[in-house]
Amino acid sequence: MIIRSRKLLIFLSGFFLLPIDAEYIGEFSIEDRHFLNDSKFGQSSNHSSFTFSPEIFLDLQEEGIFHFKAKLRNDQEDKERNLVDIQEFYFIDLGDAREIKYGISKEFWGVTETGHRVDIINQTDSSESFDGEDKLGQPMIKISMEKDWGLLDVYALLGFRERTYAGQDGRLRFPLVVDTNNPKYESTAKNKRTDFAIRWSHYFDNFEVALSHFSGTSREPRFIPSQKKLSGLTPYYETIDQTGLEALYLVGSLALKLEAITRSGQEDRFSALTAGFEYTQIGILDSRLDLGWLFEINHDDRIYSSPFILGTRLTFNDNFDTQLLFGVSYNNSSSEISSVIEASRRIGACCMISLESIYFGDTDKENGQLKLFESFKEDDFFRIEFTYYLGE
Repeated sequence: MIIRSRKLLIFLSGFFLLPIDAEYIGEFSIEDRHFLNDSKFGQSSNHSSFTFSPEIFLDLQEEGIFHFKAKLRNDQEDKERNLVDIQEFYFIDLGDAREIKYGISKEFWGVTETGHRVDIINQTDSSESFDGEDKLGQPMIKISMEKDWGLLDVYALLGFRERTYAGQDGRLRFPLVVDTNNPKYESTAKNKRTDFAIRWSHYFDNFEVALSHFSGTSREPRFIPSQKKLSGLTPYYETIDQTGLEALYLVGSLALKLEAITRSGQEDRFSALTAGFEYTQIGILDSRLDLGWLFEINHDDRIYSSPFILGTRLTFNDNFDTQLLFGVSYNNSSSEISSVIEASRRIGACCMISLESIYFGDTDKENGQLKLFESFKEDDFFRIEFTYYLGE
């Protein structure tokens, strides 16, 4: 697909000439994580880092949209958490009932809260957080067409991004360090392979549905013993085919959610799903407080028993966007219990402070089943983050 020369010129000038009518925003954050227990591998109990994310947005009206966003992170203790990533650097060519995106971008698929089964376009930034929420930018060409029968997105994913992991000095890591410098691939093209994906989505009154298919290098590697490090693991990225289903049904304040996949290419074909509901009580006790309840179950054919999650979110609906979240995870097979508490509040128009505490519960029950959080049982931590918003 070739961009018309005039639009290519606008795209390049939008970045290099930095027109004064562009929107310049971004954020700067300082984070400190304090771990409550001594590490099994001799790491520090205090980890501090800072992140800078500048962003430029340019609306070119009929010509299209230009967006640039970078992420720069530096960690005091773990050099593997250091990151320089272009998360968004694209131009959208707008047309009648269609648009074409060229560049680097982040695309999210899914409807559930605790297990993003279908979300496969972008690679996970595991060194930022173990929950899989943070992603790396992906070079792509995306064509979107909107018709009466729904929205169709077609992707050509140009090249592959390797997953990040905590290093030797990092916390929330495996007993064996992941050797990210020497990954292996099933494809002979290695990280130069072009992957393809397609997704159809549509709305039917209170029902939303999406079907997707991905063919390419798995974003989720298997691990094999490292040939270069005696006590290390080598990520092995296989070529897979994954078909996914997303469904969301709204009944008043109740939202029923489902994500399910079937995948081939990583040994035997397997299926996995996350399903549950979210219910919101508006104005509890005749106040402006909203209380949300979340329940989701997880299943993965590769794991004997996966956890279910119960959570609640209290939204204050005040001028400071104050929120409080609590969640607990329980695995019936291994008897593992873990919990998380999150809170956030704006400070004026410029800043926000966020708190997070995670407890990886342990159990004395020995039943031979896999414990998902066994590697993290000494890594209970408390995190505080201060964010300053640029351009606010």
